[in-house]
Amino acid sequence: MRGGIHFISIEQKFRRKNMKTLKKRSEFLTVAKGGRTARRAFVLQAAKTRSDGDPRMGYTVTKKTGNSVERSRIKRRLRAAVAFLDLDIAQIGADYVLVGRRAALSQPFDDLLKDLKGSVRNAFKPRKPRPIRSKPNSLANSKPPHDKVEAN
Repeated sequence: MRGGIHFISIEQKFRRKNMKTLKKRSEFLTVAKGGRTARRAFVLQAAKTRSDGDPRMGYTVTKKTGNSVERSRIKRRLRAAVAFLDLDIAQIGADYVLVGRRAALSQPFDDLLKDLKGSVRNAFKPRKPRPIRSKPNSLANSKPPHDKVEAN
């Protein structure tokens, strides 16, 4: 922070050093094949890519989101939220990618942190299957065609 005092506790610095980041495009593509959890300010992609090792985090914001200043602010907010994150809830050997959205700029930091904790905690939980509902105009529910009318 320019012109002001920025307080970072020793614990936050230590946590930030422990959370390694993804750097290579191939790592991001591997994680993209895993599961997704969508939230208002971000989409969390997660994949178990290694059998052991510390969890790693990647950050990306598409150009559709805004100009470079806005994209950088989004990434900084997401990195700050990850710095507050307890590393025990992330799985060992897992890689995560945060795809930032524009709402990350306006969402209160406490809400952003709460969403991130819940997403990382539930990233590998099995999802309940959605019930399949048939559409009213589907072929399965339609009547047979009346091409041939039988006369009695």
